[in-house]
Amino acid sequence: MAYHSDAEKDLKKNGAIASLSLGAERKFSFKHKTIKERVDIVLKKGSLLIMKDETQTYWLHRLPPTKKITSPRINLTFRTIDKTAL
Repeated sequence: MAYHSDAEKDLKKNGAIASLSLGAERKFSFKHKTIKERVDIVLKKGSLLIMKDETQTYWLHRLPPTKKITSPRINLTFRTIDKTAL
């Protein structure tokens, strides 16, 4: 998946997005929108990544493609929805 920020209309501004990784480890990358700083982390089996506050405002993120994965991975994502935007 390419670098992106979650910006759906019904997401709460600066709300939390939680991502639970199950299965194979994967690298997850952040890139700052203006200074282009990059931060890579490894999502291990059972890890919980929480993006909150102004993460979506200032950072892009992605799961870089790789050919080294030999076992499956499932990701469960939970988002804070703004009911007034529906």
